[in-house]
Amino acid sequence: MSESGPVDEAADELYGLTPAEFTAARDARAKELRSGGDREAANAVKALRRPTVAAWALNQLSRQRGDDLEELLAAGEELRAAQEELLGGGDRSAFQEAATRERELVARLTADAAALAAEAGERGAGLQEKVAETLHAAALDEETAVELRAGRLVKERDAIGGFGAAAPGDAPAARKAPKKRARAPSPPQGPDRQTLTVARTDERHARRELEAAERAVQNAQERAEAADAHAKEANERARTTAERLKEAKRAQTAARKAHARAESALAKAESAGS
Repeated sequence: MSESGPVDEAADELYGLTPAEFTAARDARAKELRSGGDREAANAVKALRRPTVAAWALNQLSRQRGDDLEELLAAGEELRAAQEELLGGGDRSAFQEAATRERELVARLTADAAALAAEAGERGAGLQEKVAETLHAAALDEETAVELRAGRLVKERDAIGGFGAAAPGDAPAARKAPKKRARAPSPPQGPDRQTLTVARTDERHARRELEAAERAVQNAQERAEAADAHAKEANERARTTAERLKEAKRAQTAARKAHARAESALAKAESAGS
């Protein structure tokens, strides 16, 4: 069933509330609809899921920073287009510029979302990293972009297509503390989460750029091999044509001589008969 009417209104209201307020408000609204005789809408509202803190922060970002979010989504489209051009042998600098712009917008919006969460007293483990991953996902995936535009995300998303996406094993490795550190009384302080998020994003962008460059090289190599094959075929055709031309010229010379002899014989025959 598609959401409409009271369900749509309830969803807009509920996903504007903090996660702590969500469940009680959802149940109250569902009870209200059921008491009014709209059981189907009541069931639909009751089925709405409480957002995680990261999803809630992103929903508020969508509601309060809509223009900035659209700027990011447009940058994501430019990045995808630049990647396609690069794979087709296009300008590498255009891809780098698009990737840098997308990364900068993600960093700015991540900071905005974290600030909105702090203002509301909301905290969550790895909040900035989850927000950044979801913003990357929205820039690269239309389905995530639509849900974020509506301000109804339920949970954070992982970026697809390599940009900002966690590589297999990255997250567990980042969170797992070493068992021992020889000659150290206590574990040294690691980078703050924002620095770690930016570093991971830079590495993933660089990895994605490398993959795209390698594919571009492969495509160029295939085109070069095809051109070489065509050139060899053309050279063979040219050689064959040259040989045929020589044969045709030889035949032409022989025909001219035969024609001259025939003309001479004809002239003698005409002279003898006169």
